[in-house]
Amino acid sequence: MALRLAIITDLHAGRDTGNVKGPLALEILESFVTAAHDFEPDAVLELGDRLTDENPEVDRARLLELARVFKRLPYPRHHLNGNHDLLPKTDQEAILDTNLGNHAVEIGGWKLLFLDTFNGTTGGALTAQTLEWLELELGRSALPVVVFSHQPLHGQWLRGNPYFESDFRDHACPLGAGAARAILEQHPLVRLCVSGHAHWNDHRVVGSIPYITLLSATESHWTAPLPSRAYAFLSLSDEIKLEVRGLEPVTYQF
Repeated sequence: MALRLAIITDLHAGRDTGNVKGPLALEILESFVTAAHDFEPDAVLELGDRLTDENPEVDRARLLELARVFKRLPYPRHHLNGNHDLLPKTDQEAILDTNLGNHAVEIGGWKLLFLDTFNGTTGGALTAQTLEWLELELGRSALPVVVFSHQPLHGQWLRGNPYFESDFRDHACPLGAGAARAILEQHPLVRLCVSGHAHWNDHRVVGSIPYITLLSATESHWTAPLPSRAYAFLSLSDEIKLEVRGLEPVTYQF
């Protein structure tokens, strides 16, 4: 039986910033919850940038709204902080009932690793402690591994990306991503890395490891004038299949 994961990222609940249709985030999350119920995943993952930050009072109110919807899902949930999730981590963890730090879970014959890249900057960073934790978790695992992070770890220039080709070119990947890749490439059981942040569907292979970046749920650059309504279903077995649903669908298989 395949391990089944439902994934959404970069909801950016909040104001409309042009390409990002933040006022529709709650409605899009509701649609994702309905689709996830039909998919019946083993776990639900959210990879960060839940909000477009404004101020603590507004951010807290919006996060409470999102949390109420997420909690309708009767499945284990794993969340990551993105660079716009600026409320204190402990407050967010209490509201979402989750762990936003580095953590690992073994489920369905797979090991899932969640890397905390938040450091208050757009690009983020992997601390020495995070890299040490990553190496330790990989070294003691006999299971195939999938790694999740907010920012992509592949370290490559995002040519053609509306945000990270030029203006934020140096903020596409976290500081320490090269060190993380060196650790990942030492462990042959690493099967896949999945992230958000870049607001597009993208697939790279670096050091024999596939890196997939998922489209933001509220991004409209590719689907104008409508938001993408993107989310993904990931099935892990002898084969890996990741299906991005919404207005910009794509399927990756390995």
